[in-house]
Amino acid sequence: MAEAQRKILVVDDEQQLAMAVKIRLQSRGYQVATANDGQQALAAIEADRPDLIILDVLMPVMDGYSCMREINSRFGRGQIPIIILTARDRMKDLFDLEGIADYVVKPFDHEDLLTRIERALKSRGDERKAPAPPAAYAPSRGRPDGATIASEPCR
Repeated sequence: MAEAQRKILVVDDEQQLAMAVKIRLQSRGYQVATANDGQQALAAIEADRPDLIILDVLMPVMDGYSCMREINSRFGRGQIPIIILTARDRMKDLFDLEGIADYVVKPFDHEDLLTRIERALKSRGDERKAPAPPAAYAPSRGRPDGATIASEPCR
């Protein structure tokens, strides 16, 4: 079952496909919004930032690749997990370089897509819960009292 109303944005110009994905995700407890192109997606993200984006590649107005790059530019690479959903199976390497969460080729199995969504959200949730790493001790700066690591006695 989906975590408490996680928000997913489905971006695809094929409205029937977008609605089918939306209905399936809503049946699993997700809150789902849709957009028909990259520009609509960016406006939707600004209005209500989703926890995950499912993004088609070939769309009018603004394609998925340009949209993904703009999302990464505005919000930080990987800050919003993106699953690419496309009929083009030869573009995965290009998108991997951009830090996508996953890549699904159409036609796809809905259960497989749900599994990938849950994995991406779980991974994202684990990152949020992870404690911040301790600040690195920089020997070149030394300690506030002027001592350095080399000048401290071993105990």
